[in-house]
Amino acid sequence: PSVQGAIWMTLSAVFFAAQAGIVRYLAKDLHFIEISFFRAAFGIVVMMPWLIRVGVSALKTPHTKLYIWRGFLGTVAMYGWFGGLTLIPLADATAISFTFPLFIALSGVLFLKETAHLTRWIALAVGFAGTLIVIRPGFQEVNIGVFMVIGAGICIAGSAMILKITLRTDQPDTAALYQVIYMLPFALVAVVFVWQWPTWEQWFWGLMLGCLSTTAQRLYSRAFTTGDVGSIAPFDFTRLPFVVAIGFVVFSELPDIWTILGGTVIFCASIFAGRTESRRSRKRDA
Repeated sequence: PSVQGAIWMTLSAVFFAAQAGIVRYLAKDLHFIEISFFRAAFGIVVMMPWLIRVGVSALKTPHTKLYIWRGFLGTVAMYGWFGGLTLIPLADATAISFTFPLFIALSGVLFLKETAHLTRWIALAVGFAGTLIVIRPGFQEVNIGVFMVIGAGICIAGSAMILKITLRTDQPDTAALYQVIYMLPFALVAVVFVWQWPTWEQWFWGLMLGCLSTTAQRLYSRAFTTGDVGSIAPFDFTRLPFVVAIGFVVFSELPDIWTILGGTVIFCASIFAGRTESRRSRKRDA
């Protein structure tokens, strides 16, 4: 199971990296809000074969209000993430995104009343120190894209808290479909103000964005349901070299040493927290 989970996680990292590259490419000519609309609209298209196969009964849920809130938070997070990708180097955005699990851990303590062990607080402190290494406030001008990515992480943490509640009764794929269903109306309202008619090539890349994003999310979830968290999570770090390769080949971007160092610190903090929580969970189950 751990090998299987590692494969799912590595594939999700490839797709997430490709997603970031597509966003950066489309952002040369399209507003990031319009790009976000593509992700929501085509994400539904990707989920249709699954819905046809399992039937509409899979859509039954007692959590409609929660899914609406998750759709709103997911839309805001998408704006922050996609907007940040248009303003800062791909590698910087990816390194900062490794703080997202730390935001989720903190949200679990604040909103779901999960136990706050000392190791969790240490991981949070080290992870945010890694973020400061990447952005280096006071040593370089801090781009607003940094704050957009961090804001995306906060919204993703809120979305994850809602997901934890809904998965008590619903299937992961049901939650994934409702995510894009309720993101679409919010994205549609905003895109009206920035819409410009895409070319056929842009339609194609928009479709690819929806396909890759939704598939990456499903692979990511499947990885954690297949293998042990502590052994699976390190493979998420492969996103950084994949993104660095795309940034260099397509956009002639190379990360500096601070981005690599800070991303490594953030990731190690996330792994430390994940392994510790996994061990505690096994002890409780025993």
